[in-house]
Amino acid sequence: MTPMRNWLTIFIVFLIFGLLVYSNSLNNKFLMDDYSFLINPFFSNAKFILSQWNPYSQEDMGFVDQGLKTYYRPMAHGLLDLCYTAFKSNFWQYHLFNLLLLVFAASLIYLFIKKITRNYNLAFLTSLFYLIHPINGGVVNYISACVLDFQLIFMLGTILLLWESLERGNDRTLYFLSLLCSFLSLFWNESGIMTAFYAAVVILLFRKDPYKAKMIYGLPYFMIIFSYLVFRLYFVSINEFIFKKIALFHMTPWEYAGSLFQIFGWYITQLFYPRSIVMAWAPSGYHEHVFWNSLGAISLLLVFLLLFIRFSKEKICQLAIAWIMIGFAPACVAAFRRPDAGVLIEPHWFIFSCIGFFILFAYFLLKFLDRMKRCGLAVLFLVIFAWGSASYAYNQLWSDQKTYARFWSQQAPSLKMTYFYLAAAYQKEKAFKESRKYYRLALNGYSSDITIYNNLGMMDEEIGNWQGAELNYRKVLEIDPYFAHTYDNLGSLYIKQGQWGKAGKYFIQALNYNPLLVEPRAGLAYISLRNSDYQKAIDLCLKNLDLADQDTNTLFLLVDIYIHKNDLVNVNKYAYRIINHETDPGTLMKLGVALARHSIMNTALDSYKKILQVAPDYKDAYYEAGLLYERSGQYDQAVQVWKMGAGIDPADQRFKSSIARAKTLKST
Repeated sequence: MTPMRNWLTIFIVFLIFGLLVYSNSLNNKFLMDDYSFLINPFFSNAKFILSQWNPYSQEDMGFVDQGLKTYYRPMAHGLLDLCYTAFKSNFWQYHLFNLLLLVFAASLIYLFIKKITRNYNLAFLTSLFYLIHPINGGVVNYISACVLDFQLIFMLGTILLLWESLERGNDRTLYFLSLLCSFLSLFWNESGIMTAFYAAVVILLFRKDPYKAKMIYGLPYFMIIFSYLVFRLYFVSINEFIFKKIALFHMTPWEYAGSLFQIFGWYITQLFYPRSIVMAWAPSGYHEHVFWNSLGAISLLLVFLLLFIRFSKEKICQLAIAWIMIGFAPACVAAFRRPDAGVLIEPHWFIFSCIGFFILFAYFLLKFLDRMKRCGLAVLFLVIFAWGSASYAYNQLWSDQKTYARFWSQQAPSLKMTYFYLAAAYQKEKAFKESRKYYRLALNGYSSDITIYNNLGMMDEEIGNWQGAELNYRKVLEIDPYFAHTYDNLGSLYIKQGQWGKAGKYFIQALNYNPLLVEPRAGLAYISLRNSDYQKAIDLCLKNLDLADQDTNTLFLLVDIYIHKNDLVNVNKYAYRIINHETDPGTLMKLGVALARHSIMNTALDSYKKILQVAPDYKDAYYEAGLLYERSGQYDQAVQVWKMGAGIDPADQRFKSSIARAKTLKST
C-alpha cells in the first residue's frame, strides 16, 4: 500500500470513529462566544477578511468602542467570516466541519509519529486517543473552536514539512512552506508562539545532524517569534491585556507556584479521569494551603524532569514529556490574564501539547500488550469505550447554552462567568426572575460588569420598567462611556416612550462609537419611516444589508417601508429574503401576519408554508393559513388546513369554530 493510500485509509477509519463518538453533537446550538461573533459583522462577513490583518482596521472604520479588540487573530477571525458566509445558521454544518478538521488533525498526528518512530501501532493509538478523548471534544461541540483545529493543523504542518524537508536533503520548497506554516500559526491563537519550541524538540531528539546545522535551520523559526512579539508589543499592545493584569493579583511567588499546581493538577486529573471537563476552570482560592500547593508544584516539576531523564533511551517518551512541559509554559502567564475571573485554566490551551500525554498513554499500553496480550486487549477496549462514551455524554451537555452553563457552574462554582452564561440563557427564554438571580451572582466589580448591567436593562425594558432600564444603562456608561450597545439600547428605550428626537441622538452616538452596529441604524431608519422620509429609511437599511445581508430586523423594516410606498415588487423581494433564510417560526409568523393584514396573500401563505416545513407542530401557522384560504374563497383548502391544526391540538376551539364557519360560507 502506498503512503498516500495508507494515510487515506487511516483518515477514513478515524472519520468512522469520529462519527460514532460525535454524531450526537451535530445539532448542538450556538452558545456563548458563538453569538459574539455571529452578531458582529466584522466577524461574520467575508468582506472584512482582509481588514482582519490591519491592526488599526477598527480605528480606520471609526470605532471608539474597542470592546472586541482584545486579540489580534486575523486568521481565526477571517475563518469565522468564511464559515458564517458558507453555513449561516445551519448548526450541523459547523459541527461537521469541525469534526472533519479534528479527524484531519488526528491523521496528521498519525503521520508525524509514524515518520519519526516507524511504529504504526503507537502512531495509530496516539491519534485515536487524541480524537476520542473528551478533553478535545470542545473543538467539535463549540462552533467557534474551529480556529483551534486549524491552529493544530498549521503547527503539525510546520513540523511535518520541516521533517520532510530534512529527509529529502534540505528541500528548500518544503522548508519555506514549513516557515510559512509557523508564521501563520501565530495568527490563529497566541499560543502559536510555542510552535518553534515544539519543532526544536523534535529536531534535537530525532535528527542526527551536527548541532550547528540544527541551529542554522532552527533559528528562522525563533526569529519569526521574536518579530511577532515585537509587532505585538508596538502595534497591538499585548502587554496591556496580559502582563499588566498579572500584577493585579498581588500574590507572593509561593502563592503563584501553588495556584499553578492547582490548575495543572486539575487538567492532568481530567486527562486520566475525565469527570468534570469544562471550558474554563478556576480554583476556589490561591491564598489557602500555600505550603502544600507550592510543594506540589515543585514535586510536579521534579516528576517531569526525572521522567525525562529516566527515558533517555526512549526518545518518543522524552518528546512527549517535553511537549507537555512546553504546553504548560504559556499557561503560566495566560492563567492570570483575567483578574475578574481569578486564576483559571482553559483546556484548549493544550490542544497541541496534550499529544504528549496520548503518546505516553499509548506507549505504556503497548508495553502492557506485549507482556499480557489478552488483558492488554481488554484494557485497550475499555479505554476506547470509556473515553468514547464519555465524549458522547459530554456532547449532550453541549446541546444548548443553559444545559452547558448549568453543568459548568456546578464544576467551577468560583468562576463567575458561568453564572453570566446561565443568566443569558434564561434571559433568552424570558425567564427574567431566574436570569436576574444569576446575573447578580455574576457581578464581580470589574469592567466585565457592563454586559450584565446592559442585559439587566434590556429585561427591564422588555417588561416596561423604563426607569429601571435607564438606571441599568446609566450604570454601564459609568463604567464604559464608549459602550455603543448601551447607547443603542437607550435609543430603543426612548422610541418606546415616544421620545423620537432623544432616541435619534442616542442611535447616532452608538454609530459614532461603533459604525458596524446594525441596530442603531435600523432605529434611525424606523424614525425616518415614521416621518415618511422613505428614501432616507431605505438608504439606512441598505447600508445595514451591506454589513449584514440577512439581518432580519432590517429586512422587516424594508418590507414595512415598501408596504407604505405600495411597492409590491420590493415588498415581495425582501419578504422572500426573510422566508428563504429564516427558520424561527415566530419570526415567520410575524411576517405572515403583517403581509396578510395588507392583503399580500400569496407571500403570506408562503411564509406560513415555511413555518410548517421547519416546525410542523406550530399550530398557529395552520390557523393563519386557513384564514388566508377562507378570505380568498378557498373553503375546502381552509377546512383541510384547520383539520390538520386540530389534529395537533384538539382542545383548541379556534379550529372547530373556523371549520364550521367555512362550511357554512361554502354552502351559502
